[in-house]
Amino acid sequence: MSHAGVLVLGATSTVARSLAARWAQEGLPLLLAGRDLPEIERVAADIRVRYGSQVEVVACDTAAAGYPEAVLASVARAGPLRGVLWAFGTMAGADGSGDAQTLRDSAWVNFGAAPPLIEGLLPLIDREGFIALLSSVAGDRGRQSNYVYGAAKAALGTYGLGLRHRLSGKGPSVTVVRLGVVDTRMTWGMNVPGGTADPDAVAQAVQRGIARRRAVVYAPRRWALVMAVIRNLPEPLFNLLRI
Repeated sequence: MSHAGVLVLGATSTVARSLAARWAQEGLPLLLAGRDLPEIERVAADIRVRYGSQVEVVACDTAAAGYPEAVLASVARAGPLRGVLWAFGTMAGADGSGDAQTLRDSAWVNFGAAPPLIEGLLPLIDREGFIALLSSVAGDRGRQSNYVYGAAKAALGTYGLGLRHRLSGKGPSVTVVRLGVVDTRMTWGMNVPGGTADPDAVAQAVQRGIARRRAVVYAPRRWALVMAVIRNLPEPLFNLLRI
């Protein structure tokens, strides 16, 4: 990339695609990364056609041998970064029902793979830039329906806020995004009171929060109130809920 752009990790995510399009409209070059290269190439081609943007693609498989060193080398060759979006995630084994390998993979994809790559990327990111980590409201309180997933996303959020503290005044801003239930492939078929949120509306809220250098963004915003109630329910009452 000739100018500092944005690295989108997990670029096949529905929210990540929408954010990438929004940054392209701002004139920022993009580096799209993920495991499914043919799909990412299609996303890149679409953005180039729609916005005339400079878009490059790099392989990023968190389960591959040589991760994260190979990814870091590819990104370094592409040039400096204005920002980084971490959008990897999986619902596999979310409720603890998976086998041992599924549970290990869930913990790794939803949290464990992030620190070794993000820490390695820090020297490439503009001091006035940003790091955004897509976490989840599932991390606000352990619930039977998704406590393995929620635990990993809680760890991702804690990591992001700790990194923000460390970089305060001397590095890029870090924003932890606590996503509610968004209409994506990962949430297809879920029965959610109030319905699932539109990915583009969520991306708009996330983009705004990053631009304002917020520490935490709930998207959609109503989930901040929903989770405040859930976090503060007394345990006897909480245990009556099948959520």
